[in-house]
Amino acid sequence: MHFPKEDFVRATPESMGIESQAIEKVLSAIVREQKDVHSMLVLRDGVLVHEQYFAPYARDAQHEMFSCSKTFTSMLIGIAQGKKLLNLQDTVRSFFPEVAVEHPSANLDAMTVRDLLMMGTGHAKDTWGALSQSGQEDWAQVFLNLPVEYAPGTHFVYNTGATYMLSAILTKVTGRSALDLAQEWIFSRIGIEGARWDACPKGISLGGVGLSVRPVDMARFGLLIANEGAWEGEQIIPADYIHEARAKQIDNNTGNPDPNWCAGYGYQMWRCRFGAFRADGMGGQYIVMDLERKLVVVFTSALGSDIGVPLQYLENLLLPGVHAQSLPENVRAYASLIRLARELAHPAPAAAPENVPWGEYALEENPLGIARFGWTEKEILLQRHGAVLRVPYEWGAPVVTRLPEETARAWEMRAPELAVTGLPGATPRVRLHVIGGPFTMYISLEANGAGMEAALRHTVYGSARVRARKA
Repeated sequence: MHFPKEDFVRATPESMGIESQAIEKVLSAIVREQKDVHSMLVLRDGVLVHEQYFAPYARDAQHEMFSCSKTFTSMLIGIAQGKKLLNLQDTVRSFFPEVAVEHPSANLDAMTVRDLLMMGTGHAKDTWGALSQSGQEDWAQVFLNLPVEYAPGTHFVYNTGATYMLSAILTKVTGRSALDLAQEWIFSRIGIEGARWDACPKGISLGGVGLSVRPVDMARFGLLIANEGAWEGEQIIPADYIHEARAKQIDNNTGNPDPNWCAGYGYQMWRCRFGAFRADGMGGQYIVMDLERKLVVVFTSALGSDIGVPLQYLENLLLPGVHAQSLPENVRAYASLIRLARELAHPAPAAAPENVPWGEYALEENPLGIARFGWTEKEILLQRHGAVLRVPYEWGAPVVTRLPEETARAWEMRAPELAVTGLPGATPRVRLHVIGGPFTMYISLEANGAGMEAALRHTVYGSARVRARKA
């Protein structure tokens, strides 16, 4: 295993036993299917064989991890147990003796740290909404007063509130936030700098979401876990904890048709049907660790309901091109890969397609609140809840606009930078992406028998098809 110092050791794919064509197949599928993937890194035995950013993203751009944050919290729990600050069999209530519980129950009393880790708290549904929308400062008190319908350890429910409680427990036993602990216990030792982690009103790191790092930092973290918690001879995370964390601890077959969400759940990590395990975040944030093939693969994305696409690309396109031994150099295939990679990182604007229904349109009422949409060859217009947005764009290449803070707030954007791209095709559409996270909206106009129809799709807030009238 090679460990990066200031940067990663690099090599051609073939020298590490990976076909350049296999990587190119993944990139080509992303382009052909117009999937909003932001980065893809492929490492083997710690060597970086491909580092891809899709414009407007670049290496130094941080990305929201969403539920990938959970795996970072899990590893902090493993370190805390190694330091004898807690034990996985400790009950959750034992850390919060000051919290009054109105309706105590045997299920609540039996809930342990391990139950939090494996999403087996016994709750019938995710508790995150109850915590984050409570309007209260003490989220632990809210959590401990929720009903626990099942015996802990017997019922899998994906529960971001449970991970918040892990973060709260870390703060209880150390007096410090999970972000502070991560910086001292992990990040400073493996070369991660500048991480951010959102916090609750009491200053406790959210734990299950809210962490922002760069894709290269995700790769470092993945290498640490893949190497059983050791980094250049230093045991940072106890190896026995990693063995448990990556193994199936609870059955998570809840009827999801995608087998990658039914292959077992460990300690804040998912098992994959092709033998790997992963950190997994909303919209397609992934750190996939495949011990058999010595692979760590990172994706950041804004994919919405297409969240499983990167795993499908990995299993069906990349893995068939991974071999046990190094391969002869394939100069032509490698040159083709590099050429495509550069085009995706720095795309050239294209001419506007001929089939665009130019003009401004009033849209009937819809769940996304878009009342008006218009486009010229160089500008997009949107109106939502009275707020008007005019931004430039190009066909085939994103144009990034930094919006005034009041405009970003009016549009409920988590970040002020918006990348807008025209996507040609049988039905031309425009993609509006909030930089740094999985929030993307697609808009297209199509003729039907009754006139024009607008197709709206947001990767987080849903979709709608509504009538559009020329304004």
